[in-house]
Amino acid sequence: MQNQLKGGLYYLTADIRRTLVIFWSILLGLLLVSFLTNVIFFGTTFITYELSFPTYVFAAIIGQITVQRTIPHLIKMGSTRLNVFKSIGTYFFGLALFNTVLANTVHSVTMYLFGSTESGQSSTFSIAAAGEQTRTFNHIADFFGNVWWSRMLIDFSISYLLLACGFILGLVFYRFGIIGGFAFLAALVFTFILGMTQGWLLQFFIDVFQNISLLFFVQLFLVGIVIYLVSFVLIRRISVS
Repeated sequence: MQNQLKGGLYYLTADIRRTLVIFWSILLGLLLVSFLTNVIFFGTTFITYELSFPTYVFAAIIGQITVQRTIPHLIKMGSTRLNVFKSIGTYFFGLALFNTVLANTVHSVTMYLFGSTESGQSSTFSIAAAGEQTRTFNHIADFFGNVWWSRMLIDFSISYLLLACGFILGLVFYRFGIIGGFAFLAALVFTFILGMTQGWLLQFFIDVFQNISLLFFVQLFLVGIVIYLVSFVLIRRISVS
């Protein structure tokens, strides 16, 4: 059992290595191009960017493709479904942590070397409400002081949640086919539209935003764990052709 778990983790790590290299090469290449463009054309070394959002998208995609790329191969190699479940859960934790540490370390280093302390220059997003002052921010952590550990907590919890959600979606498509997968997506979209039109979902988002704290992201990580635990129901019934 222990050897199966180690073998599963080794296979998953080896499978993602090339994808990770390509992903981070593109991100860091774009960062370098942005820096050189600013220096050559604008005569400044100041750059504003955000690596967290690309890692969120990456997590959601990897969560889905992990199903097709790894589960059938691991089962064919003799791994039990329980060990596949344990291996992928550990792999998701490590992947989310790796991307989070690397993204925020690169951000901290580049902001220290080339960032700006001028107000508003580093803001990418803005929120405006009637009768209230517009709030600008570059990262969700800006609402909590934006220090390294708060960025880490936020990015890690969101990345792990998206890995788990993407994994569930991938399992639904694998288990029930294209029709079943799109029916599942349609049900989610219908629930979202119904909740927004009736107001209860909109009110939920408003309450979360008004009372948001770093504890919320700890709870978000726990939700991700629960969602991943639910995936075992699908994994134990999965068939390999």
